[in-house]
Amino acid sequence: MTPWETHNNSRQQTVLSIVCLAVGLGLVAFLHDAGPGDSNAQAGFWFGGVLLLIGLATLAANAHQRIVVDPHLREIRIETRRLLGRQSRRIGFDEVQDVQVAYLQTRSQHAIRYFLQLQLEGGDTYALFAPERVYAGASDPAVVAEWRTRLNACLKPPAR
Repeated sequence: MTPWETHNNSRQQTVLSIVCLAVGLGLVAFLHDAGPGDSNAQAGFWFGGVLLLIGLATLAANAHQRIVVDPHLREIRIETRRLLGRQSRRIGFDEVQDVQVAYLQTRSQHAIRYFLQLQLEGGDTYALFAPERVYAGASDPAVVAEWRTRLNACLKPPAR
């Protein structure tokens, strides 16, 4: 069985960050000399400042994530690359007790993102294809159920 490798789509969050930065910078630059009597212009200036801060924060928090499920090494490798560094995690197949489809939902009970919840030894859990990352198909429960089936097939011990 060949390794299964997938990446999140961090471009979507990057584009949103750049839009916030551009609009915020435009508002701040255009309305920077608003006087005290022009409350609408002052509100626009401060809104631009808030957009600038949101854009900077989301740009700093944006991460590119690569997940490799390697049946030969019998491990799942999760590599996260951010503006401010890298993080890597390895989960051995033997550590995974169960794989469940989980979801993130809104207050109105509508599911917006599905992901795989790994139940690990010792009671720990790990969100694979985490909802805060953008993975193609994560909003379709059938696609995520297929991910679960594929992962469970990889997790089976090799035949002897």
